[in-house]
Formats: sequence, C-alpha cells, structure tokens
Amino acid sequence: MLNKSVVAIAVATLAMGVQAGELATDKDVKFEVNVDVGTYHVSKRNAAGRDINEVMGKGLNQVEIKATKNINEDISIFGEIEVDYDPVVDNSNFVSDDTRVGIASKKYGRFSAGQFDNYIEDNVMEVLGVGHGENGFMTEPGSANKGRHLQYSHKLGDLAFAVDYTSAIGPATNPENSNGFALAASYKFGSLTLAGGWSEFAKYKADSSKNQGELNTDRYATGLAVTYQMGNLGLKGLVAEVESTTKIKTSYTGVALTYVMGQFDFGVSMQKVKPENANGRDEWSAGVGYTPFKNMQFYLDFAGLAKPKGEGDVVELGLKYTF
Repeated sequence: MLNKSVVAIAVATLAMGVQAGELATDKDVKFEVNVDVGTYHVSKRNAAGRDINEVMGKGLNQVEIKATKNINEDISIFGEIEVDYDPVVDNSNFVSDDTRVGIASKKYGRFSAGQFDNYIEDNVMEVLGVGHGENGFMTEPGSANKGRHLQYSHKLGDLAFAVDYTSAIGPATNPENSNGFALAASYKFGSLTLAGGWSEFAKYKADSSKNQGELNTDRYATGLAVTYQMGNLGLKGLVAEVESTTKIKTSYTGVALTYVMGQFDFGVSMQKVKPENANGRDEWSAGVGYTPFKNMQFYLDFAGLAKPKGEGDVVELGLKYTF
C-alpha cells in the first residue's frame, strides 16, 4: 500500500496548474502527471446465479506520475508510478500499481524494473478486449506474474520485442525463490500487425507477504495475435494456449471487430475456451462508447462467459474522464 502523502503531492501539483501535461524543471528533466476519474454501475452474476448490483469506481480512478532525466542525446533515466483508488467506497485503500524505474537508450533498448504488465500480456493476450470499463471482458488467457519484474525491450523499425523475468518468494514456512520468464515480439506490415509470445509462470503468484504464498495454477502460455486496421474499422484475432501445473491445456480462439463512427466507438468480440478433454464454452463481449468532448466518455459494456448459472455475466454502465 502506498502512503497517502504521495497522492497529496500529486493533487497539490495539479492544483498549481499542471494538468494532463508536462512540467520541465530544467531542460533535461521532465515530469508528467495524469489523472483518470470515473464511476460506473455494474450488474454481475455470481456463482449462485444471482445478479449483484453495485456502484463502483475501482479500476477507473488513478493518478499517474512520470519523470524522465536525459543524460545525453541517447540515454535517459526514467521512473513512474500509478496510484489506484476507489472514490466511491468509504475508506478505500490507495494501492500502487504499474510502477517502474529504468534506463533507456534509443540505440540499445530499454531496461525496466518494477511491477507492470509484460509485453505478451499487453500486445497478445489482451487483443480481444473491446470493453471500456472494468468488467465487460471475456476470459483473458493467463500470461503474467505479479512478483518482482525485470524487462528488456527494444524497437528496430517495425519490429518490437521484449524479454521479461519475474520472481516471487514463497511463504515463511518455505521461503523459496520462484522464477518466471516471457518472450514476445510484434511486427508491423503496413496496416497489419502480428504479435506472438511464450511465457513460463513462477511457482508463486506474488511475494508471500501479499498473498500468503498463493500458488500459480498455470505453468506455460503461448499466443499469437493479429490486428488489421482499415481506416475506422479494426479486425483482430487470437489463438492461445495455457497449460496448467497439472498439465491440462486450455485453448483460446477468438476474433474481434471495432469501429469508430464520429463520437461513437463500437466493439464486439467472441472466443471459444476449450479445456483439454472437456467441453468448451463460447464467450462474447460487446461495448459502445460515446465521447461528447475530448477526454470524456460515457460507455455501456456487456460480457457473457457461458459458465454454469451465468456466473461472470455482466452489464456495466459508466463514465470516465482524463485530466
């Protein structure tokens, strides 16, 4: 959990006029502050088949602070932190997320350390996400760990790639190290982008201090994604496979369509989730967003996961704004 004074500093900075922009303390140092706010009504079905209705803000509200120091024309040092909070819930905790520090070279690539999504998660496994809010998404194939994270990434023309390493320590009764790895790359052919990757999960989901040594149930993941952008129309596809620690493989095969029409954007996606030697299920999601003016959006998202008693099926109506 992050000390609330960090958030107070960020808010005070905004109050002095630094909104959704950059503050340069000198010619070689740059700060950037972004604030996202929002709220939504969600109706989500539980395992008993009952719809639970709530007004929430989780996932839409955050303060992001970035800093960059240019050492020379090629090398820079950077750091960033994202603070998540829920203004709708009384006494909500402030939690740090998507944090990193590192060094970047235009010629040799970028090295980062912290807690953030790996490249395969952002560029492959999430390709079918057409929702705007927090809940209206199909089941995403597992691909990442939440432990200590190191990443090397680089971009060479139309080719981008990353190598990720994570580690998580076991509980006090068995404080062993567990390690995870991921390799991923993408290549852009004009309007067509191909992305693929492989991931090996650490034994533990995160350090035992946070989750009491909770074990990962997945061991390996592979995925291939394709995106084709034709003006305002986007076509996307995903083929992925996740192998559990008991060596049961689950395949994910899906497609998505997005379209922007003036102030409206639409998205629909569907996928087949098929565990090995078991019946599969057909999932779907859909969303529409309306942007009346820059940085503000109203949205309506749906998802159906085809689980027993409709578990996980959701309708979410919300609004969000970025300062």
